[in-house]
Parts: sequence; C-alpha cells; structure tokens
Amino acid sequence: MNFLKDIFLGAIKGILSLGIALIMLLIFLSVLGALFSPDTEEEVVVSENSLLYIDNLSLIGDRDTKADELNFDFEIPLPLPLIDNSQTEKISLLTFKNIIKKASEDNKIKGIYLNVENVGISFNKAEKVRDILEEFKKSKPIYSFADLHTKGAYFISSVSDFMAISPPGFISVSGFGISEFFYKNMLDELGIKINLFRVGEYKGAAETYVRTDFSKENEEQYLNLLDYRMSNYLNKISKSRSIEKDKLLSIIDDFETELPKDALTNKLIDSLIYEDEMSNYLKNKVDSSFKKISLLKYRKTIKNDKYNRNKIAILYAIGNILPGSGDEGIYSESIIKEIKKIKKNKNIKSVVLYVNSGGGSAFASDLIARELKLLNDEKPLIAYMSDVCASGGYYISMPADTLIASSGSIVGSIGVFGLFPEISGLLNDKLKITTDKIRTNKNIGEIDPFKPLEEDEKKLFQRGINQIYSDFLSIVAEGRSMTTEEVDKLARGKVYYGNEGKELNLIDIVGEFNDAIKLAAEFADIEKYQIIEYPKQKTEIERIISSLQQTKSIIDPFIKSNWILESIIKNDFYDPFQMRLEYRID
Repeated sequence: MNFLKDIFLGAIKGILSLGIALIMLLIFLSVLGALFSPDTEEEVVVSENSLLYIDNLSLIGDRDTKADELNFDFEIPLPLPLIDNSQTEKISLLTFKNIIKKASEDNKIKGIYLNVENVGISFNKAEKVRDILEEFKKSKPIYSFADLHTKGAYFISSVSDFMAISPPGFISVSGFGISEFFYKNMLDELGIKINLFRVGEYKGAAETYVRTDFSKENEEQYLNLLDYRMSNYLNKISKSRSIEKDKLLSIIDDFETELPKDALTNKLIDSLIYEDEMSNYLKNKVDSSFKKISLLKYRKTIKNDKYNRNKIAILYAIGNILPGSGDEGIYSESIIKEIKKIKKNKNIKSVVLYVNSGGGSAFASDLIARELKLLNDEKPLIAYMSDVCASGGYYISMPADTLIASSGSIVGSIGVFGLFPEISGLLNDKLKITTDKIRTNKNIGEIDPFKPLEEDEKKLFQRGINQIYSDFLSIVAEGRSMTTEEVDKLARGKVYYGNEGKELNLIDIVGEFNDAIKLAAEFADIEKYQIIEYPKQKTEIERIISSLQQTKSIIDPFIKSNWILESIIKNDFYDPFQMRLEYRID
C-alpha cells in the first residue's frame, strides 16, 4: 500500500514540477522577447468618418493602469497562485474626459457609438461619465445600442441622440435600495456574542453583527442618500428623454420599464432593432464606409506630458485602511513609505491626496494622518474625495489645505466603533470545551475572548472608543476651523453627499479631480508641471513575483468579503477600534 502511495505522490510531484518549469520557461522566453525585440508599436491612424466606439465602461477606475514594461500576452489563464494574468487595463475618469474632449475636436470623429452592456462602475462615476458625454453631445451626436441595459447602463446611454435595444433584450429603469445580511441570529445559534462599543447613533457599520435589521437612524440617513441619488437619476433621464419626471416615476412603479416593448411605448428608447440593423442605421446617418475605433486605441493618439522638473504628486489612497504593509488597500506602513518619498523629493512642489475609502483601522488612520500632517508642513496638500471619503478616509484627509469632493461623493461618517467577539457559548455549550486561567491579579494585560467581558473590561473598551472619537472631533475641528461641539452635531457617524458636505463646511469645494490638480499647481505657484503618481504601479514581472510569494486558497474571496475575517487572518494584528463605513449603495 505504501508502495502505491509513494508512486502516486511521486507522480503528482513530477506533474507539478513540470508545470512550474513550463511556466518559468514561458516567462523567460517572454522576457527575452520583450528585451531584445525592437519597439514596433504601430502608430494609430484615425480614418475619415470614424465613430469612437465605447463598449466597456467597466474599464474606468480610479487611476490609469500603467502599460507593462514586459508584456505577457498569454492566451490561456495560468494557474493560481503562480501567476495572475487576468488584470485588465483601466483608465481614470480624467483620462476618459481627455479622450472624449480630443474626439470632440477631431474632424475625423463623427460621433460616439455606445454599447453599454459592460458598466461595472459606481453610480458616482456613472454620473461623471454621463456629464462628459453630455458635453460631447453639444458638438457631435451619440448613438447607443445594446442587448441588455442595467440601471447604470441605461442612465448613461439615455444621454444619446439615438438609443436602440434588441427586440429580445432587457432594460432596467428603476429605483435604488440597500440590502444587507444581518448575522445576529446565526451568531446566537453558534453561541458567539459580539460586544459592540460605539459613539454615534448613526455609526451603523457593525449593526449587521448585533441586530436583525437596520436601525431607525441608519434607515433614515441612508434613505436620505438614496432619495438624493434617485432625484438626480430621474432629473437627468427626464431631461434627456423628454419625459416628465412624475410620469417617469409612475411607469417605474408600474413596472412598465423592463420589457423592450414597454420601454419603446414609454419613449425610454427610440427603436427596437438588431445589431446588424443598427449598423445599417449608422451607415445612413454617418457614412456607408464608417469605421469604428475603440476607446483604448484612440487613447494612443493622445501624447503624454513632457518631462518637467516641477512635479505634482498624486498619492492614491484606495480601499480599506489597514495596519501593516500590503498592496490591495491602504496599509499604514506602505503608504507612509510613499509619503516620506514624496516629502524627500525636492522636485515635487505640491501633492494631491486621492481618496476613495470608507475607512478602517483607527490605529492605522491616525498614523497615516500624522504623516500627512508632516508632509503638509513642507508642501501644499489638496485632498480629492472620489466615490467615498468617509470615516477613516475622511480622517486622513484632514491635514489637507483644501478638501474637494464631487456632488455625488459620500463624505463624513465621523464616528468610531469597536467590536470584541466573545465565544464562550460556542466553546462551552456547543463544543463542550472548558477553559481555565491562572493569573497573579485581576488585570494581566489581555482580554479573554473565551469568557464574558467583565464590567471593568467593558468600561475600558468604551473609554477607548470615547477617546478616539474625541480625537476625531478635534482633528476635524482643527482642519475645518470649527469647534468640537459644532463638529459633534454633524458627526455621530452620519454620512452626507458632497453637496451637503459643502453646505455644512465638511468640504471646501464641490469639484472634480482636475480641479484639485489645478489648485495644487496654483498653491505651488507653478504653471507648467509633470504629474507623477504614488504608489508606483507594479510591472508584470513584479506582479508575478508578488503572486509567487503569496499563498492563495479557495476561501480567499470569502475572507476578503468580510473585513473582520480579513483583519484577523491577513494582518499582523486585529484592531478592535474602527473608523469604517460598512454599507455600499452601488
């Protein structure tokens, strides 16, 4: 039996070794090819009577992906955890705006052809994309066709001069909502008690673990956000499609928007045709020989900024705020290294902090905010708030000279909570395991999760929460030139849209990313400059090496879907004190 087992194990090891050797050979050959082949990138030529073809708006993200120094164009997906070659190119909203602007001024481009079946972006970005297209529409037409229209896709494509959907297709024009899992009953059944400590009745980030439904306060504030979003949604569609707002809301509530024939009857679209018929329509409207040029291909016609000694640094803070070091998220040690690099670089005259984060660890947030304060002591610092700049994300923005957010950005959530799991019920009642401890005195510097919290321990947790909240109020009061009492009235975990934030003095300017860059140049008193980005994006080789160093498992997606699990398993330590916005409304 052992003999057969040894043969089986030997065969498995041999197959794995062969696979790894093959992959490394492919990498080696690709490196050689990239290093020794001449730069033969074909120059993009735009034909007469061209349409800018946009068929994947999901490629719009927070920042551009850097072109790989070494291009591994494998046609088959390689096995994880060895190599992840599934990363797709991304462009920022600013780049998208520049592409569309150039197309509007290019005589060879006769319009835009939209196919919006791939729209995996936030509603905030969808609004900006729509505004950019609306500006283009002032000079040239936009045509839209798709088999399927999600809510976000229809919202964007409704700006078109002509909008069609295939007869068997589907369209979604509807309201907005938030749904959430609540784990209290499950945890009770397992014998796990979650001790929640917080300041702020609107700080609902941990309610999913201690309640079975939304609290009254969170229902109130999130309904306010949803109503604001719905109002914008209805107003823009109503204007573009020439449908009265009340009529539009009525057909939505009567479920007369989803079926293609209903959409046509209610003037939500202009035609029900197939893709080949759409092509014939464009031949009649544009030219019988019209050509399509993709967004990414047309992007190559835009020249990059030339070298300039004066630099404006863009520091990206995207994702959860976590202690320690890492790549995917805002890790305190990693971003602090980047901040110190920026501070030492004498050619960098000012900095834009680009934030898209709902926060995270209070400990890590404070360390990052401190380092940004030291940076701002030497160089102008502008904070631009993207989709979300809440809780810890808002906290780290406070050292900036000026805060800029778009009208649809979610800001605020000034508040703190702490979670401590107590699993004595699971251990004692469910698993029939008992624990005991010998100690010299009552306080031995650690809290035991295997027994109920004592009153002194509960008081300690709450005191810690109160102290962090007090510090949060103080840093906001200093940054916004307000009293802590004034901040407290706006805080307590409550979230706002950018427009509300401006009215309440939580931000300075309702604007866009480009406004932040212009202001940074103004503060630095420079007219010509070069943009440099931090952290530097990894090349293909660096991503491969990083992937080889990581241990992946089939439970990784489950871990990443829950910040508590990720904090405990993936990081150096679990920070029980959190500045975090939990719910997502996209």
